[in-house]
Amino acid sequence: MNKSTSIFSHSNPADLSQQSRDSLSLVVRMLSNGFCLCVLADDKTVLRLEQYAFSDGLSLAEKFDEMENACKKTGVVCGKNAFQYYTNINTQVPEDYYVEHLNITIADLLASNSKEYVPVAEKIDEWKLYNLSLWNKDLREKVNEKFPNFQLKTVLSALLEKIAARPPKEEAFVFVEDKHFAIIAKNAKGLLGSNGFAFESEADFLYYSLAFLRKFYQNTNSLSVFLCGNITKESPLFASMNKYLPRLELMKSEAGNSLIENSHYYFDII
Repeated sequence: MNKSTSIFSHSNPADLSQQSRDSLSLVVRMLSNGFCLCVLADDKTVLRLEQYAFSDGLSLAEKFDEMENACKKTGVVCGKNAFQYYTNINTQVPEDYYVEHLNITIADLLASNSKEYVPVAEKIDEWKLYNLSLWNKDLREKVNEKFPNFQLKTVLSALLEKIAARPPKEEAFVFVEDKHFAIIAKNAKGLLGSNGFAFESEADFLYYSLAFLRKFYQNTNSLSVFLCGNITKESPLFASMNKYLPRLELMKSEAGNSLIENSHYYFDII
């Protein structure tokens, strides 16, 4: 029985065998319902991208076996490797106030069941802050077992890094992952804030996203809002949000990767 199913594959005409190992990066991104493998060149051009859906009812161990086997099948050895995961619980700490030994204390404030999690801090130089996320302990141990020496990254920190490179103006970004989404606001002066919300219905999604945006922007009618992750333009979520945010659109890939279908799904990677 197949435990995961390939649902998308993209290969760049560039010959991987002609690339030096040190010039290649591998990102393994795990979401709740599947995973992606992405091989990138130094200039961030995607050389290979594969997306898989997990079969229903898989244990955590089975999911990691599937990811490990998929990596082995690529036959590609990269100089840089990262394991990227969508964490529901995150907070940002300005670098001037970050103290590593307080991570556990902050974790206790973020989650009542913090003993089930391991705090992971990622420095984001572009914004002069640390993203502190909580990783399930069992999952974190599986990463150590199956992907040793891989850099740990969260989807949120990857988004913050990519958004920092964009022009300094008012923009907001929403990444949808199953029944949870992350939202980020910025303006010409810098990062305004970010948050994450669990939702059960279209009404929940609309309420939480609009309430967050209206804290930072007086006029959301003129605000550019970009959706990425597990969403389509045909989704009821997009339609309901577009009624209140006329400048809503799916995130477009950078020029070098513009031919990748549904590239907004992979915005945090590519």
